[in-house]
Amino acid sequence: MPTIKVMSIIGIVIFSIGFLSIIGLLPQNSTSYTDLDIENAEAALGLSILLAIYGIAYSITCLVQSNKHKQHN
Repeated sequence: MPTIKVMSIIGIVIFSIGFLSIIGLLPQNSTSYTDLDIENAEAALGLSILLAIYGIAYSITCLVQSNKHKQHN
């Protein structure tokens, strides 16, 4: 189970940094978007995709580890 603990700590750190970055990159003015607002929104989207990929890998790892733990008992 140390794999789950390490991945969960990494996930918490990555999620915290990613969430704050995504909130910081969101456009402030919703009536007219500048080029910088569009670039920031694209960066937030890219970071969201990376966080989702890590979440999928984490859930698969947890599933495999829990199945191994279940079979040993």
